[in-house]
This record gives sequence, C-alpha cells and structure tokens, in this order.
Amino acid sequence: MNWYDKAIIYQIYPKSFQDTNDDGIGDLRGVIKHLNYVKSIGCNTIWLNPIFVSPQVDNGYDVSNYFAIDPILGDMNDFTELIQKAHHLGLHIILDLPINHTSDQHPWFKDAINNPNSIFKDYYIWHQEVDGHEPNNWGSFFGGSVWEKNPNNENDYYFHLFDKRMPDLNWKNPEVQKSIADIGKFWLGKGVDGFRLDAFIHIAKANLEQNSLLTNEKYPADDTFYARLPKVKEYLGNFVRDIKAYKPDTFLFGEASSAKARDAAEYTRPNEDGCDVVVNSGNYGEVYDDSNSEIPGFFQTRRLSLDCLKKTYVTWESILNGISLPTLTWGNHDISRVLDRLNLPVENTDVAKLLAMLMFLQRGVPVIYYGEELGMHGLKFQHINDFNDQRAVDLIKTLRKKSFDDKTILQLLNNQDEMTARGPMQWDTSKYHGFSKKQPWNWALTDENNVEQELKQPTSVATFYQSLLALKKDDCFTNGDYQLLITDPEIYAYLRQTNADKGLVIVNFSTEAKTYHLPQGKWKQMLTNHVVKVSDGNVTIDPWGCCALESKK
Repeated sequence: MNWYDKAIIYQIYPKSFQDTNDDGIGDLRGVIKHLNYVKSIGCNTIWLNPIFVSPQVDNGYDVSNYFAIDPILGDMNDFTELIQKAHHLGLHIILDLPINHTSDQHPWFKDAINNPNSIFKDYYIWHQEVDGHEPNNWGSFFGGSVWEKNPNNENDYYFHLFDKRMPDLNWKNPEVQKSIADIGKFWLGKGVDGFRLDAFIHIAKANLEQNSLLTNEKYPADDTFYARLPKVKEYLGNFVRDIKAYKPDTFLFGEASSAKARDAAEYTRPNEDGCDVVVNSGNYGEVYDDSNSEIPGFFQTRRLSLDCLKKTYVTWESILNGISLPTLTWGNHDISRVLDRLNLPVENTDVAKLLAMLMFLQRGVPVIYYGEELGMHGLKFQHINDFNDQRAVDLIKTLRKKSFDDKTILQLLNNQDEMTARGPMQWDTSKYHGFSKKQPWNWALTDENNVEQELKQPTSVATFYQSLLALKKDDCFTNGDYQLLITDPEIYAYLRQTNADKGLVIVNFSTEAKTYHLPQGKWKQMLTNHVVKVSDGNVTIDPWGCCALESKK
C-alpha cells in the first residue's frame, strides 16, 4: 500500500487562507501558521492551489514561471520552511500543476510570437487562417473562439481552450513533455510529495480541420474535440514514467472535470503509468432545474438527488474496484460551496455533519475544501458588478440581453458562481474573521462560523469533523469493501467490511424520523450527529440524522 492510499486531503486556496503581511492576500506563511490546525482536524495531506509566478488572469492557473513562487504568496525560503514543518508534522504537500497551458507572459510564448525562428513556436498549437477566419468553429470554455490571432502575424492563430491569455501547450512535441516533467522533478527535489494535474484530460486535441456540428452557438464548446482523446493516455504515460522514475512514491492526483467512471479507470489502471486517483466535477448527486432554458446550465438552480448520488457512487465504486480509489468530495474552488448550491436546510448544522459522514466514510480518498469543516458558507455579494470572473461576466451580459433583472442575476451568481467559494478563511470573531487586518482581496457578506468558536464547542461541525476523520482512519473505513444497501428512498446507507469487522453508515435525508433494520451483528455506535436509538435490531434516526456503527468479529 502507498502512503496516498490513506490520504485525507485538505485543499487550501492560498490567497484566501491566511494573510500574514496585511496586504489582503493570503500567503505561504499563513499556511505555515496553521499546519497544526490542519493536522488537528484529521487531515494528513495538503493540496495547494497554484503558487507559481502568474499574472493572475485565472487566479494562478496562468503560469509565467514554473520555477519560482509568486511574490504575492512569498518566496522559496517560505516554501522550504513550509515543506520542512509540514513533513515534521507528518503532513504531505501536493502542488496544483497546470499542464495544459501557460500564461501568454511565459518566456516560451513570448519568444514564440516575437522570434520568427523561435524553437518555442512548436511548444504551442498554431494554424493559419482559413478563408479569412478562424481555422474552425470550436468554442473556448471561457467563451468565444479557441483561436486568437498572433499579435505579430494576423494570419496566424494560436489555440487557447481557456482565456486567450492562456495558450495551450502542444503535447505532440516531445520537448514539451520533457519540459513539464522537468518542472515536476524540480519541485520534487524541493520536497513536494505529489501533484494535482490540472486539466490533464485536455492535453490532446483532435484534427484541427474539423468543425463542431453543434449549431446553437457561433463557437460551441464541444469537448468532443479536446477532452479524453486517445492520445491523452500516451502523453500522460510519458510524463508519469519520467516522474515515477525520479521519485516512485509521488502522488499523481488527476483533475478530469468531465470524466466518467470508466474514464477514471482507464487513467488509473495499475502498472499502466497513469494517475493514482482521478477527481471529476460530476459526483455531487446534483440535478438541475432546466425549466428556464435561457439560463446557462452551470447557473441553473440545483438540488441534491439522493437517487442520483446512490447511482453515481455505486457505479464509481464498482468500476474502480481493484483499479484505484474514488475521490470523495463535495466541491472545490471551481464551484460554489455545497451548503449554498443545493436545496438543503442550511440553517441546520446537522446537515453539514451528515453530508460529511455520507461522503467521507465511503471507500476512497477524502478531499475537504478549506472551511468546509466549519460548515462555512460562500460569500454573498451585494451587486452584480462585484463579480469579475469570466464566467460571471459572460452570464451578466447574456442574461441582461434577455431582459433578466439584476436582482435575479445576482441570486444566480451568489448561489452558483465559483468566486463565492474563494472567500477568506474564518479564524475568529474579529474584523475580517482574523484572516487579515486589511480588507481581503475577495470580500463580501459571510456567515459567522469560525475556527476559534467551533473548536470550543463539543457539538460543532468542526468537532464532528475531528471525530469523523479519526473514524475514517479505522481499518474498516479505510480498507473495507463497499456495499451500497437497498433502503427507503430518503435513506443513504452502506456497509464497509474487512475480515475482522464491519462498518455501517446510515444517513436520513428526511424531515421525519426513520427506522432501519440492522444487518446481523453486535453493533456499537461510533459517531452520530445527535442521539440515535438502537433496540431490537433496529436503529431509529431523527430527521437529518446520521450514524456510523461498527461490529467486531
């Protein structure tokens, strides 16, 4: 077994975790300051969103120098201290590594457009204009065409799947593959334990002569042409072999937003030089209210479907069994916080607890987004002009043209937009929640949940997380087989089992008490979010209740 098979990951968005120099932006020293806190919650691995030098067009995912720390976050001395202190506490550090694209300010790209004989021209994807327009009609994830004119040659276009200031790398070029692997080895040499491979499923593109046949938009975002293509596995394999040869126990955590379970299996097959685990963005059991087709899908109202969640996890657990572990998560920096985007009684702290128990005691690697362990909500902005991320800007423009009022647009943004999930970590009751003495870079109305108060309360969400993650480390909930149980539609229940013992998790997603008949065994209550009654082989769970039980042989 590898160390990362027992990883419990805490995702930190560095700009929003802790500001130690009072410039309103979180930094590496802020992460160092709270390493003991991360460990106290029960996590053993920290995932840092990008910390490399960046113009911050896309909050660090547009890298202009992979070999240095962005000055707004600190310097290499800070990073060295972070690694040393984390390892001393038994914590692992994984870095977010954007491998699909760079910033247009990266020296490779600047040389490619300024030097006619640049060896770096082939580091990117180019095509001449076709009949006076873009080479094809493919649409960018950030809106508009994937093609942008070379500023020094108007007949020459470069490819960008995201923002036009983030040109895609040409992974067909072996030198690109070697360069990205060299970046990885540089950071491994600094003591890093692994990488989250951002957008790796996009590193291969289809024939650039093809057009999308989707006709609802001028530039349809049709990932048929740039996601999960066969060459991805080849390019990924070359990178993985190089990295694992340098440091065999490197944890490679692949981000594949649109991957299905069978895709994840293909990218994680043992002995095939792939990722160790894959995370996607569709495992939240969400269903969308598509009654108003004028609202883009991402911003439509969502609710949690227990039936959908059950089908999702039984599929992933079954397909990945014997191959790799699923990732267990309720969200990340690219989506609003779970308590805001789903139609749940969010004022009830039992809900935050039952969501955690349901998700993290399943078979797999938990990934906890900072503040989630507090039951933390997203920011609530007061004006639509407070949103400046590209997705929000496009929504505002689109819906205003369709005569939506600003109040409706604001509600959609506050419920779903990713920037609401990137607010400052809430440490105490002081101004700006102890994050900084200066107004944070991303600031709006927030709830009052904070670390200082919650750790003092025996019934708080944070205290529950501590107990839950301690239970997760039990052999049954780490290594046990997984079986989803047939239940009442409003109950989510599963069995974990090893040769030595059994674990049972039962969650009641109902406003009424529910009784569940226990499987055979001598069951002991391990953790509940409030009082649970067990008698005559039955367990009765109050509304929004959850319990974990164990039976030893």
